Amino acid sequence: MAADAAREGKDIWCEKPMTRTIGEGKKVMEAVKQHGNIFRLNTWFRFDSNFYGMNTEVKNIKKLVDSGMLGWPLKVTVGKLTGFDWKFYWVGKTGLNEMPIPKELDYDRWLGPAPYKPYNEHRTHGTFRGYWDYDGGGLGDMGQHYLDPVQYFLGKDNTSPVKVEVDAPQQHPEAVGTWRKITYTYEDGCQIILDGEGTTEAPYIAGPNGKLYRGFKSDIPNMERKLAQFPEPTPQVTDFVDAVKNRKKFALNEQNGFRSCTLVNMGLAALRVNRTLNFDPVKLEFINDEGANRLINQPMRAPYTI
Repeated sequence: MAADAAREGKDIWCEKPMTRTIGEGKKVMEAVKQHGNIFRLNTWFRFDSNFYGMNTEVKNIKKLVDSGMLGWPLKVTVGKLTGFDWKFYWVGKTGLNEMPIPKELDYDRWLGPAPYKPYNEHRTHGTFRGYWDYDGGGLGDMGQHYLDPVQYFLGKDNTSPVKVEVDAPQQHPEAVGTWRKITYTYEDGCQIILDGEGTTEAPYIAGPNGKLYRGFKSDIPNMERKLAQFPEPTPQVTDFVDAVKNRKKFALNEQNGFRSCTLVNMGLAALRVNRTLNFDPVKLEFINDEGANRLINQPMRAPYTI
């Protein structure tokens, strides 16, 4: 829909996650670039309000990271202490029996480009997120909310990790299951760790020179007083209407939004193949892994195309 809107010359306010696969995201990004649309992705934690369980605005974290007080590289842990425990409930079921399609539901249209599977109510409604054909569980549905601000304050809006590792049971080919940990590593050594069990009492950010905890607390003595001498982060364009009127690129757009959605989709790919994956952030493909690369561009059921 976003790519079609771009080709029709429409400016776009797109719901997260931006796309279900890396390949779809690349096509949306290219369409917006080609047609000069203003694009906003609907997750706002990089520029507005508190960041879930952190009890502070992301701009404060960005300022601290940019100051260099924590050192480099940084390790960011997203877990229960940062509001990540919702993800335990977004799993699918196996062995579902076929059910009659409700007369008010156009099931073929609901499926869209997804493969045709016999109807069962658990594959639709709010629980559809637990099935690989449509989503990727809690990480697929909400992961971009958590990962996008991390990408922003680490300064990674124009790149992607070079490696993703998973600690998880083998996933069912149709139903999304649980997982314990996903670790992303960037070329410079920065890491993002998703704690899927809620057991890690880790600081939110750990660097060679100090740590940042929930509530903007740190083990750096007089951290906030020292931080006051540093400049504020560069202001962001956060008014979508103004961006449309004045043709200004929105803060979270088709480019950096694609990158934070790629974080989500890299993690999901590693879960599905259940192994460590190396990634090329320029070519946007996994290195020497045919099975994982098949998940980048997945078949679409006719007559759907992008």
